[in-house]
Amino acid sequence: MKIAAVICEFNPFHNGHVHLLNTIKAAGDKQIVCVMSGNVTQRGKLACADKYTRAEHAVKGGADMVVELPAEFACAPAEIFALGGVKTARLCGAEELWFGSECGDMALLKEAAQLTSPHNLPYQKRVKEILEEGVSYPVAMQRAAREFADEKVAEVLASPNNMLGVEYVRAAERLGCNMQLFTIPRLCSSHQSETLEGGISSSKSIRRACAEGAIDSAAQAVPDFVFPVLSNKDTSAGFISVLKKTILTCDLKNIFDMGEGLDNKIVKLALDASSQDELALSVKSKRYTFARINRLLMNIALNNTFTSARLKECVISYINVLAVKRGSRHLLRTLARPAVTRPRDRARLNAPPCLTDNADLLFKCCGYNYDDKMRLI
Repeated sequence: MKIAAVICEFNPFHNGHVHLLNTIKAAGDKQIVCVMSGNVTQRGKLACADKYTRAEHAVKGGADMVVELPAEFACAPAEIFALGGVKTARLCGAEELWFGSECGDMALLKEAAQLTSPHNLPYQKRVKEILEEGVSYPVAMQRAAREFADEKVAEVLASPNNMLGVEYVRAAERLGCNMQLFTIPRLCSSHQSETLEGGISSSKSIRRACAEGAIDSAAQAVPDFVFPVLSNKDTSAGFISVLKKTILTCDLKNIFDMGEGLDNKIVKLALDASSQDELALSVKSKRYTFARINRLLMNIALNNTFTSARLKECVISYINVLAVKRGSRHLLRTLARPAVTRPRDRARLNAPPCLTDNADLLFKCCGYNYDDKMRLI
């Protein structure tokens, strides 16, 4: 039986995710392994629920096993997020990788990946020239694409899930993974949509509705077993306190992905900020997107001093298993790295403290406590 992987956040797990898992099952006799971000996410925020609860939801929704994407990959730009996700999926024995995208066209994503390859020197040179005008990297990529390819390819680069798909293609090639890649079109209008659209809505719209107290309205977009954990709990007050303390006590120049001059700007503005979003908006500029600034602030709070070069080496020494279906426990024996299902497993492996530990402690300080133990569903 083939193993199909999904790289995900499930923040929260919703009906669109159920559709993706059902589509994979309908394509043949497969077991599904989800590589899921833990307590911090790619947009630079704490997750809406702890990683074990979200993993349990995924198994109840159709996955066979959920493993954790280490925090250094989870809270990173798309290229590094994809590298960590694809590497982890391969270590879990995945032969296929499935994901949703706005275009739903694998051939178009591969064409965009080829155009934007680091080896396409004329294209990369043009991107660099456009960046010097002070625009953000995504905007520079799209503008350069319009000069080197047709509008369809440029449009691919304008959507976040398409861009992740492009990075999955490149990551598989870079890592030499012999995995088949499959994409299906997203059913809701946009990953960035902030408005509930009925039974299939974006994670962002569900989180926004919950934050505004419209939890009953958000219920239509999630399975019944997810509804009890929907909450309007605000973790921002705790987070901004931790963030300010870290800003005052660490050398920001060493933080991962710190842009030139941003450290001074952050120090200057941080003490007057009342929330992460307020600080991110004050630091944001034409050159740096809101998402990048939020990721940067999260990496400050985590004291993430990884370098981009080190992360691209993609070193993963063990697999943290978050949840597994009772009938799929044999998947634990197929892992190409030791399985960690509880803290004592890491002690047995003599595993040193890691960035994921920082992320878990931050979540518990700002959110709520939970048991560090694999869920058997």
